[in-house]
Amino acid sequence: MADAAIAETLLVLFAREPHAGSGKSRIAEELGNTAAHAINSEMYAAALAVLNRWPGPAALALADPSIDSDTHDALSREHIKLAQPGGSFGARFQSVDLTLCSQHRGPRLYLGSDAPELSETFYRIAAEQLEHYDAVLAPAEDGGVTLLGTRCNWPALEHLPWGTNKLCEALEEACLKEGLSVMKMPVSADVDTLDDLLRLRRSLKQDTRNNQQQLLMRLKKILPDVCAVIPVKHDDEVALALSEALISQGTDQVLIIDHEHNNPLAEACNQLGIHYQSNPNNRGTRLDAGARYFKSGNLWFLHADAKPAKTAIDDIRKHLLQYDAGCFRFQFSGPGSAGKYLLERIINWRAKHFVAYGDQGLFVKLQTYIGSGGFAHTPLFEEVPLIKYLKRHTRFAMLNTPIGVSTRRWQKDGWIKRTLHNRWLVIRYLAGASPESLSKSYTRQ
Repeated sequence: MADAAIAETLLVLFAREPHAGSGKSRIAEELGNTAAHAINSEMYAAALAVLNRWPGPAALALADPSIDSDTHDALSREHIKLAQPGGSFGARFQSVDLTLCSQHRGPRLYLGSDAPELSETFYRIAAEQLEHYDAVLAPAEDGGVTLLGTRCNWPALEHLPWGTNKLCEALEEACLKEGLSVMKMPVSADVDTLDDLLRLRRSLKQDTRNNQQQLLMRLKKILPDVCAVIPVKHDDEVALALSEALISQGTDQVLIIDHEHNNPLAEACNQLGIHYQSNPNNRGTRLDAGARYFKSGNLWFLHADAKPAKTAIDDIRKHLLQYDAGCFRFQFSGPGSAGKYLLERIINWRAKHFVAYGDQGLFVKLQTYIGSGGFAHTPLFEEVPLIKYLKRHTRFAMLNTPIGVSTRRWQKDGWIKRTLHNRWLVIRYLAGASPESLSKSYTRQ
């Protein structure tokens, strides 16, 4: 029965053929017309592929007055092809549906080109539901719909709030008023904004369909990989936990760079898909080696005990659309206190107006990093020359997003003592003391 339902259901791609300078206006505002057009074209191609693979009848309804040769070439078999008339979205949709009713007596299921995450299984289930319900709606996260279908005539659609967050609710209400039974599919997502693209970039990693992988490659060109570098010295478990969290949140690649080779850690990294390297030199040298390990993407340097926000990856991607480098707002991990808050304010003021330090999760475009000369090959204050360069010669800004910083050293040494000691080290560094000698004092403390 399920196969019969699919064979009788007409799958309709109701869309606007991509043209440079039109469509996806909110994405174009963030990324520019060229990028928006490229993304729109890939999503359109993915929707055409769904149409070509549909085992039942299919139709293509474009908003353009004619269907050009490129679209014909993309169709692998005979479809019903028609142009949408003029008028509002609702009027065009209703007119197309009436035309299709005269050519196909079975159920009609409509998709657009802006929901590439929907699987073919999702479409098949929707078609099967039209055996039991008069209408099927797939609510979008933003209140619209990603899919709609019926086996009857639609109610009047012209004056519904198309393109708003009230559409699904209004469409369901209109169907129920006409006495139609309605089945709502699970909530899914469409693509209209930069935040949608960031979500799409993450979800497509698990989608093996060819067109979806082509779309992912396009997104990677526009929103490059984020590659995290984590230097490690005797904090294996903490570094592994951070690495796993980063991968689950969308970090593309993670490198743990150890101060000496550690077979158990190397094996654990291999099993988790984490890069592992060892380097016996000082911290600055290890960080620089870790940065140069990657050949493309954006770099993100993290302490092993850092606690990045769940939005950190997306925040980095968005930030680097306008800037070359940046860091996060310093925030102590754990419960807050007046003393912590005061110290955080002082540190963030210093980071904004003078120098940020490595515990603030520095991130930078790879080519910008290479051009800067990279981290100093020193055991302490290795980031200072780099961040000074970035602030003077590139577009650098601190995000408002916090990054959790371990309080371990402050709790061990005492908050006042640790703070004063850190300031004393900075004064001595600025006065010309070598990072090597200062590192010994920092370690002893």
